[in-house]
Amino acid sequence: MKLKRGLYLCHRWLGVGMSLFLTMWFFSGVVMMYVGFPSLTEAERLHALPVLKASEVNFNPNRLRAGLKEGDVIRSLRLTSIAGRPVYLLETIGGTRLQQYADNGAIVSAITESEALATAQAFLSSRSQSQQNASVDIAGTGGGSQAVLAAKQIEMDQWTVSSSLHAHRPLYQIPLDDAAGTELYVSSVTGEVVRDSTRSERTWNWLGANLHWIYPLQLRRHQQLWYWVIVILSLIGLVSILTGSIIGIQRLRIRKRYRGKDVTPYRGYMKWHHLLGLVSSAFLFTFMFSGLMSMSPWGLFESRQNFEDLVQSYRQPAIGVTNPVNFLRLQQKIADLGSVKEIRWQWLEGREYQVLVSAPYDYRTLLPVGWSGKGSMSELARQTLIRVMADYAPTVSKTDQETLAAYDLYYYSHHQNWRPLPVVRIQFNDSDQSWFYIDPRTGELIGQQTQKDRLQRWLFNGLHSLDFNVLIQHRPLWDGVVIFLCILGFAMSVTSVVIGCRRLAN
Repeated sequence: MKLKRGLYLCHRWLGVGMSLFLTMWFFSGVVMMYVGFPSLTEAERLHALPVLKASEVNFNPNRLRAGLKEGDVIRSLRLTSIAGRPVYLLETIGGTRLQQYADNGAIVSAITESEALATAQAFLSSRSQSQQNASVDIAGTGGGSQAVLAAKQIEMDQWTVSSSLHAHRPLYQIPLDDAAGTELYVSSVTGEVVRDSTRSERTWNWLGANLHWIYPLQLRRHQQLWYWVIVILSLIGLVSILTGSIIGIQRLRIRKRYRGKDVTPYRGYMKWHHLLGLVSSAFLFTFMFSGLMSMSPWGLFESRQNFEDLVQSYRQPAIGVTNPVNFLRLQQKIADLGSVKEIRWQWLEGREYQVLVSAPYDYRTLLPVGWSGKGSMSELARQTLIRVMADYAPTVSKTDQETLAAYDLYYYSHHQNWRPLPVVRIQFNDSDQSWFYIDPRTGELIGQQTQKDRLQRWLFNGLHSLDFNVLIQHRPLWDGVVIFLCILGFAMSVTSVVIGCRRLAN
């Protein structure tokens, strides 16, 4: 009897505490299906960049490279635009960032408020006026009745808590005078727009991601505290659902019914709670369990190898001086294409080449003069990756290679997470059972999946978001199934809230 009483007390009081969270999670989950957390997508970023003009790219990045210290290794090098001007952005593995304007060769130091405002102006100027209807002017430049922008420097706010923005802090927050109530966030380090949000996004996210992820700024700024809050709440929720399922099955009668006809002894909200709980118990448990798995608790899905280190070994970036002939070819290619918005430097086998980007995954690869690549770009990339993995573990070997022309169970696009096709997948028999994905057009190593990643794909994405191909490739089937289950969970949670309130009131 003590065990049974403990079971009831455990479910009762854990349920009282968790009922509001469950109700909140199911409601906010539906909102998140259609309004994501504010972010600047790659498509938005590139759309707002001006087209590079060959006549304005007068300097190569050699002076920028000369500023590196001995032992520095380049992580990335790009030619992009800041405030409408072409600029080289260089970052090392150690986190050092250097910038140089390509039009006059000047080294860029810290970004000032006026430069941040100029970036916002250039960002808007590149957008379609019919979409933005923005009326802005840079302080001090006139403009009649146009509004004057003001920039406020912040470390972090509700919409910039992401760890991916840490390297750009402090940020310049710049509200725009447009119908959408847009706010831009400009990096004080690189001068780039790194995030935007609209009034609609901010409003809906108070009902969506901020509720679902328990994302108030005061908590989220403390990463470890937030992590443990989510993990502990998930564990409490699992215990509450498990004890409720046991009690629900114990109290269910199919043959010897209560009062001759009822399968449940309860009435009113308790009856609905009992029946809905039984119907939804499996879904509730997998929903809560998969939410816990999203946090990779206790390092459950951590890899033995560092993908960042593998990428650098694969690319073998060098600090050497750019060949002037290549730079001239680069200028000519910019002029010939007439649509290049950004150029990214990459390396294979220690040799430098450039990828000229016009839009997301719309690019041209400019190989060094006289470099055949020993065949196709994908073949060179394959040989390079095999060499890198052999250095990592001499006994490792390639077990399979396939070019994917369509998405599969592990490489797919969903939730605004667009991925390019075709892609080359190479599998290895290392300790992590690694799969690598290479863009065959550029040779870029764009992703890795370990055995643990593939497990998490099912335990989190599969169970939590229902990312099954039969659903996500046939929308709105996915929408209908997810919304139905959320309504079911929401209804059950509401009965918990009512019962909990009545219990506390007595």
